[in-house]
Amino acid sequence: MRLVMLGIDAAEQALIDSLIARGRMPTLARLRQQGTSGLLQSPADLYSGAVWPTFYTGQRPAWHGVYHHKLWQPHRMCCIAPDESTYRVRPFWERFGPAVRTCIADVPLVLGRARAGHGIYLSGWAEHDRAPTRFAPGPLRREIERQVGRRVMPPENFGAQSLPGLERLLGELLRATEQMQRLALALLRREPWEFACIVFGTAHRAGHYLWDTMQARDRETGAPELLVRLTGCIERVYEAIDAALGELLAQIGAETRVIVFSLHGMGPNPGWSEVVPGLLKARHAALSGKVMRSGSLYTLRNALVGVARPVLHFVPPALSARLLPLWTARMFDWRSTREFPLPMDMTGLVRINLRGRERDGIVEESDYDGLCDELERFFDSLRDAASGQGIVSSIVRAYANTPVQAPHRIGQPDLIVRWRETRTHETPVLSSSLLPTFRYEVPRWLASGRSGNHLPHGWFTAAGPGIARNAPCGLGNILDLAPTARALLGLAPDETLQGRVLALVPAT
Repeated sequence: MRLVMLGIDAAEQALIDSLIARGRMPTLARLRQQGTSGLLQSPADLYSGAVWPTFYTGQRPAWHGVYHHKLWQPHRMCCIAPDESTYRVRPFWERFGPAVRTCIADVPLVLGRARAGHGIYLSGWAEHDRAPTRFAPGPLRREIERQVGRRVMPPENFGAQSLPGLERLLGELLRATEQMQRLALALLRREPWEFACIVFGTAHRAGHYLWDTMQARDRETGAPELLVRLTGCIERVYEAIDAALGELLAQIGAETRVIVFSLHGMGPNPGWSEVVPGLLKARHAALSGKVMRSGSLYTLRNALVGVARPVLHFVPPALSARLLPLWTARMFDWRSTREFPLPMDMTGLVRINLRGRERDGIVEESDYDGLCDELERFFDSLRDAASGQGIVSSIVRAYANTPVQAPHRIGQPDLIVRWRETRTHETPVLSSSLLPTFRYEVPRWLASGRSGNHLPHGWFTAAGPGIARNAPCGLGNILDLAPTARALLGLAPDETLQGRVLALVPAT
């Protein structure tokens, strides 16, 4: 029996619930009525960049190692873009065997070259994350471009936002969604398949930039009618995806089992992770009276990014990956740097320059726990200077808590800082209850320009032959999707998968 998994990248369940209640997502509403739905725990509560590798490997982040598109390498003292040679992780569908023909499209962050295996494969077409476009078999690219044209998904405009720019983005995402619908239909019709996994990335991009207009710098001076047109515009992207799902399901037919899923959600962006480097520099100054200086190449690169970002859109991903170790190798003076921020997204990621683990480490192992304690107390002490409200909800010691047998334990952050819901634009100045001289003026505008950011919960809706209505699945995990797919295809369990089979089909 065939199975299709349809991903809506970073789709927020609460927003979907609201749209269904208002009759604006009829496809998902119908699937919910016909089958069963549930919530999925996700590693996005620690690092949102780990969700897709966790899904497609069926393993936890410390086992597959990929939690961001820039990953710290302690033996090289720099960051790299994860690649197949360093992180030997492969998708679960590559182990199905020749009896299961596959149709895979736009699953994000799959490393390495295109592997069709027993079927067809496409990636990098309309994903949110910047990635090279890969096709297998080779002639597939010409076929697709002949049928749907060149891809219309725009590159991410990371940085300052404007109301006209956001309206332009809305139009681009609607066109990209419609094109992805046509592309998916072409792939599904191309040849027989037993398993398909197709992901819509436009919801992810919309969530970051169209969640609200708080990061539009002309929000208070722009045309009022434009502000009105942008109100709730993310809902239009969700509606377009729902319509696309309806077209795909009509093509697939009622005899196919369906799982629609999202690995994490989306909500207002607190923004605090973007200022962690500044917070650590301000702490250093409050403690020592000295400025914590970044490396000259690192500083130059960040300055150039601010003025040359439109040009950088045209830099090939492969070239960006080669340049990344160069400019991150001199992020700081490692001879005097005890702790430093890692590339991060939703949560704050901090690394200790530990002797024996980092190539140029200076912190003795005997001092490690004490320094972690100091940093925890510092982050816990941060307050809105006016209201006294804290900004940190909890802190996790990821490296220390990771099992020693995990293959990628060494790459885990030492501290992961979770934030409260207070947003940066609501907090002009931070003080510290621990450091009387600490004062940090919070930037009004986020460097990313992202008004939305990730929430940790995922969800699924499953329907089709044999899938019970309202099956009592309990709280699941995104790790469960891979073993569930194998079970629904009638395949034997794969012992490398760390999740469990969701109870979608009544026991016989």
